[in-house]
Amino acid sequence: MTLRDLLTDKEKRFVLVGGKGGVGKTTTSCAIATRFALEGEKTLIISTDPAHSISDSFGVDLSGGEAVKIEGFNDNLYGMEVNATEAGESFADILGISGADDQVSEFTSTLQSLGIDEFGDLVETAPPGLDEAVALAKVIQLLNSEEYKSFTKVVFDTAPTGHTIRLLSLPDFMDTFIVKAMKVRSKLGNIMGTFRAFLSGQPPKQDRSIDVLEEIKKLVIKVREFFQDSSHTEFVIVTIPTVMAINESERLLAQLKGFEIAVNNLVVNQIMPENIDCKFCTARADNQRSNLEYISKTFSDLDITEIEYFDREIRGIDSLKFMARYVF
Repeated sequence: MTLRDLLTDKEKRFVLVGGKGGVGKTTTSCAIATRFALEGEKTLIISTDPAHSISDSFGVDLSGGEAVKIEGFNDNLYGMEVNATEAGESFADILGISGADDQVSEFTSTLQSLGIDEFGDLVETAPPGLDEAVALAKVIQLLNSEEYKSFTKVVFDTAPTGHTIRLLSLPDFMDTFIVKAMKVRSKLGNIMGTFRAFLSGQPPKQDRSIDVLEEIKKLVIKVREFFQDSSHTEFVIVTIPTVMAINESERLLAQLKGFEIAVNNLVVNQIMPENIDCKFCTARADNQRSNLEYISKTFSDLDITEIEYFDREIRGIDSLKFMARYVF
């Protein structure tokens, strides 16, 4: 399946664009969304990357967490940036602890002095990828609402590679985490309820922390299943012809395949065209040639789209419309 096939495949509603930081995945995702909109598809582009930049790409403030219309596309293009940190829950709250940081710190220190040192790590360190998982789960829930069902194409500008893999690995991590939480709870007994009552001035409440953790596990499993739904979801990898970027793309592809996530397309950005009047350009092109040959062999089962190194920044509606036609 080529990128062009994504234009005609009406079942492929979701396109996730990811890769190493700095390879142009945001520009690529914006160009893909732009092309969908130009083709008459009602399109929503969503950024779940903590370092949001689709607002900068389109020149429109999309940071409010709700879909904002992008002018110039006949009501066919909207964008939104999701704050994963705000969407994630504090693990201190999830475990039923609230109050000033110094109070919590004093309490954890006391428990550690009693030999219950697992508690500090459990409370203070949320599982990596949890904030992105919660944010994505909320977005998926939103997309199934009546208000958002009219979007026929949804493009995700995802966080860099490491975040994506941590998110996909989260359900397995949660299994271990829940076992650890249960172990801590069995040691603490009623101490936690008493401590919460002390901080709040209210009678102790029933401890539901393990139930909450189980619900979070179900939530992150739904996110992974969303990624794995090959009939409706496609993951597009973006890279550049450098050894470091290629190596990371190889690892990403292997891990995505391990999670049974559909990947059919690789976009290679920043390819330097040959220019005999420019020594730098010629040297850069010569250096990239062997890397491009390696990409062709290593990713032979993917459709490879090559994008040249443009002489200006791709930013703004007109530039994105140009790249949207070029990419496809």
